[in-house]
Amino acid sequence: MKLSKNVATVLEILHDEVCGDARAALKKMTADYTMTWMYNGATTLFPHVKVDAAQGLDDAYKIKGRQYEIKNIAEGKNVVMIEMIESYPDSKTKKVYRTPLVIVLEMKGLKIRTGRHYCDPRISYLHLEKNKIKKAFKNSSSQTMLIK
Repeated sequence: MKLSKNVATVLEILHDEVCGDARAALKKMTADYTMTWMYNGATTLFPHVKVDAAQGLDDAYKIKGRQYEIKNIAEGKNVVMIEMIESYPDSKTKKVYRTPLVIVLEMKGLKIRTGRHYCDPRISYLHLEKNKIKKAFKNSSSQTMLIK
């Protein structure tokens, strides 16, 4: 499968996150990069971050055992949308969190400029088994791409 340069950049940054390489990820973001979570956070509606240095990514990138199951990728002019399942183990219990989500990433000059992260945070805190997640994709014919 031939990937566009924007899609390749997005897949590379997900790989950087899985590997814990915040510095490599920063090279794929514009200087004014922001990410917004599209839900009502604990203290604010639509929480967001602006990252301009590696230490701003270190907390998110230090999770060991994270993986992404890419279900679908769609692309438009300077935008990439990915439907995926993010999985990672709880550091204390070793149970795995599995969250189905969609990210919309706007690109500028082959770098990620801004993103929106769509998920149900109530599901994010559950330790869902693979068979539970599978039910959400029972009629899907897409092939999964695994980043781990």
